[in-house]
Amino acid sequence: MKNKQKTISNILILILFLIPILALSQSTASLITKADSLFTAKQYTQSLELYKEVLKKHEYSESMLLKMAFIQEGLGKISEALYFLNLYHLASDDALAKSKMEELAKKHRLQGYESSQSQQISLLFKKYYGVISKLLLTIIILLVALLIYLRRKEMNRMPVAISIVVFLGLLFFQVNLSQTTHSGIVHHNSTYLMSGPSAGASVVGIIDEGHLLNIMGKKDVWIHTKWMNQDVYVKEDQILMIEL
Repeated sequence: MKNKQKTISNILILILFLIPILALSQSTASLITKADSLFTAKQYTQSLELYKEVLKKHEYSESMLLKMAFIQEGLGKISEALYFLNLYHLASDDALAKSKMEELAKKHRLQGYESSQSQQISLLFKKYYGVISKLLLTIIILLVALLIYLRRKEMNRMPVAISIVVFLGLLFFQVNLSQTTHSGIVHHNSTYLMSGPSAGASVVGIIDEGHLLNIMGKKDVWIHTKWMNQDVYVKEDQILMIEL
């Protein structure tokens, strides 16, 4: 009897836990459906506001991001159009999105959109960060277990120990690569590039919106990046960070 009551209690707790999640999911789906209807009816600005609400909840669909980019380009907001195209490309890995970004960048003379093999590798690692990290951790755990087994059997452990070091190195590389491959888009015209992370630092240059910058780090409210191979700092609120 006690076991039955305990089972019923656990089921009720699980239901209470799932209700908010299901409600949020339905709410998000409802917003996307409504926004899609507005988009189809060519009420673009209204649909954009609803799509933004969805994105604030860290929810999205690939088609939604593409529509947001389309709307922003139609409104003449190039930095926002490129921002959503970047998010779409990050989510879908669609080569056509990359081509569209390069086309817009060339048209508006924007820097940072040139394709390179290193950027493609970086994007691949970033997209599959979770899967790769879990795989490496699993391999390391199995190798450690094997090392312990070989030690108990007093067998040669050197090849396994070397393998553990190699996979730990790969995991370290994976974690650090994910931390150094963030990028962002300049969101405002007349954005100041400073020589240091301070309002009192000297101005290195002034750039307009739309340029794509590789993010190297952050100090307080300052983003560390490079411009024309020179280390510069940009106020955080001037950048649209590309991350889902």
